[in-house]
Amino acid sequence: MLKNFFSGLIDRKNHRPCVGFEYFISAVIVLNALTAGLMLSYPLPELRFFDSLCVAVFCLELVIRFIASRSVKAYFTDPLQIFDILVVVCCLIPENFVSSANVLVGLRVVRLLRITRFISMNREMSTVIKVLLKSVMSLYRVTILMLVFVYVFSIIGVGLFRMPDPVSVSAEESAVYERFKEESQNYFVGKNVDPFGSVSESMFTLFKVVTGDDWSNLRNNLVMASELGIIRAPSWVITFYFTAWFIFGAYLLLNLLVGAILQNYEELYSKVRARNSSEQREREINEKVSDLVAELVRAVEDEKLSSEEKRALVQKAMNIIHRD
Repeated sequence: MLKNFFSGLIDRKNHRPCVGFEYFISAVIVLNALTAGLMLSYPLPELRFFDSLCVAVFCLELVIRFIASRSVKAYFTDPLQIFDILVVVCCLIPENFVSSANVLVGLRVVRLLRITRFISMNREMSTVIKVLLKSVMSLYRVTILMLVFVYVFSIIGVGLFRMPDPVSVSAEESAVYERFKEESQNYFVGKNVDPFGSVSESMFTLFKVVTGDDWSNLRNNLVMASELGIIRAPSWVITFYFTAWFIFGAYLLLNLLVGAILQNYEELYSKVRARNSSEQREREINEKVSDLVAELVRAVEDEKLSSEEKRALVQKAMNIIHRD
């Protein structure tokens, strides 16, 4: 009886749960996400019971997906399946077992990620996620290249634009420095942290420049510092530095990333289209063969047809099969 129950929920041909069960799981995910939000404000016993019931349904879904998979390897190498397992396992951990407040907050956040499991229920959305995962794994060369150039430009920025130490300068230079701090447009961050005071701060500043976060004001402030004699770099060097980095980082490196993602997207969708086309062609061949078999059966039962006519029908069937 249990075997028949699981068989009724599995699509053996496509190695996945049946369509009706997937629609049911999608509805449970949406309802569970709504109740999870309500539980943050109204921790009622009824909502907790429904949450536990949803977790039980998710465990049943994992079992059905495991049974329906082609193999154990195919199941545990699917990133979406691994994500589903991790989320469900986090949901099974009782909050009473967690003593640390930070761990408890993290556990609740992971549990709220159950709504993202809706992605695996939609083929189009899951395809997009697979494209992103494949792009992240295949873009490490571009990422390393970008980090190398960020590091090089950061060292150059520290050497050219680092502000002097107020303690080691003269009284006159200190007065000029204080004037710059007053007249500059939010050049310093935090408690007078120099954007080019260290390599790490310089790297963060360059990432801000790539995003277009007010980098022109940063350049103008450095030009002011150059005119006041606080830094030694001339204004044309400052302009060239920021223009070169913005063009290289924002237009070349980021476009490389986007181009690689689009290429992976096209490759994956080409495979999806080829698979759908193959399945469609297989269905058409099966329909043609079924019609021919039915016609041959009728022909064999029809005594009025001669042997030559029956052989012609058989030859017609063979020609269609070989052609397709």
